[in-house]
Amino acid sequence: IATGGTDNQIMSAIEAGAIDAVCSILDVNDTKMLLVALDAVDCILKLGMKLNKDYVSFVDECDGLTMIENLQEHESEEVYQKAIELIETYFGAEDEEDDENLAPEVNGGTFSFGV
Repeated sequence: IATGGTDNQIMSAIEAGAIDAVCSILDVNDTKMLLVALDAVDCILKLGMKLNKDYVSFVDECDGLTMIENLQEHESEEVYQKAIELIETYFGAEDEEDDENLAPEVNGGTFSFGV
């Protein structure tokens, strides 16, 4: 339902506890199941953004974010890429590399790194 249903069907599934159920699947070791679960999370979060609902918090509360972060180390490149995409799109991942290479500014004899 989450990947192919209408907005109303997805909302009904969410109200019935779909977020917790989908997040629990993120802990399995089957690549196909993980990809389906990640797609479901994507659809749920996309609908949340569309309807201005905070489904991101629901995913985080059921340890979904932690599980998605753990999938960045999965052996499947597809799972890895989908996990990165979800984190960057919905959980506000920041590009840490930019901060590592900040050049200091000199202000009156002191250094300021702009952070």
